[in-house]
Amino acid sequence: MTLGVEIIAAGILLAAFWPSLPMLYGAAALLGVGIGLATPFAFAHLADTTPPERMGRTMGTAELGRELGDAGGPLLVGGVAVAATLPIGLGALAVVVAVTGAATRALPGVVAVREPPDARRD
Repeated sequence: MTLGVEIIAAGILLAAFWPSLPMLYGAAALLGVGIGLATPFAFAHLADTTPPERMGRTMGTAELGRELGDAGGPLLVGGVAVAATLPIGLGALAVVVAVTGAATRALPGVVAVREPPDARRD
């Protein structure tokens, strides 16, 4: 998951500071790969570590966070771009994404709370 977030940050930086057409295609590819890695692994991790009675709340909260990111990213980039330039706005977003990715590495390890299917008690 963290690798995916770091790839997203790299794609944003590529778009910000080398905005030629081939580099924008490369940035789009990096963004797609990063999101494709980060999202399913993040939700799978949540599903593995969440008690069944809290699954709905946890997944709902995760989806809310994702939606806030979808809304907040353009606001951050736009606000910084108005005050400075678009590359600096994209750079600010890349910093936020990279810091978020680094923060996931700092979180303590979590042990899965679910028992494997073959460990059921009768």
